[in-house]
Amino acid sequence: MAIGPAVGTALGAVDSAVNHVPIWLGEVGMARADRGAWSQAAEFASLILDAGWAWAAVAVLAGWLVSRHMRPAVGMLRGAAAGALTLVFATTAYYGMDVIFDGGAWWDMRTRYWLIGSVVLGPVLGVAGTLIWRPRPAGALAALLVPAGAALQMVVLPPPAESLMAQPVRLAVWAFAAAAAVLLAWASGRRRTSARSVRPS
Repeated sequence: MAIGPAVGTALGAVDSAVNHVPIWLGEVGMARADRGAWSQAAEFASLILDAGWAWAAVAVLAGWLVSRHMRPAVGMLRGAAAGALTLVFATTAYYGMDVIFDGGAWWDMRTRYWLIGSVVLGPVLGVAGTLIWRPRPAGALAALLVPAGAALQMVVLPPPAESLMAQPVRLAVWAFAAAAAVLLAWASGRRRTSARSVRPS
């Protein structure tokens, strides 16, 4: 169960750090398109790490990891706890790093909002991770949750057009979603083939 807190803390800390790269380089007052290579690289990472689908993916991953070789009921409980802990620790680390970098108060309306969201949505996402271990169709649908969410966000909430990294991020996310769908179809086909090969004649 330490997986959720560890992964969540890493996500929140890294996300906050990459968001501050333009500030550290003294480029925060410049137009996004005029910033240097390091700021552009940080913006690419930031546009992915700041996205809701990426945080959801980490909670799903935690649920998947902690429920391996578990009975379904136990796995779902562990997955729910891992999903919630992942997002709670990610939120705590993100705003904690912001306080270290910028000063100010940690406990404000934004922190409360995202902590409540973590407690509400984290268990659902963690359970989705456990369902990936299930046979079709539940497992397939659960596995498609993250790539489908990533693709949907690129349509509904795309990266800001003024960023040079907007198009590369969109292409990267679409490529990830397509690759995940192909991999899922391949794995599903292998499972069906294996099941037929061990079926008694």
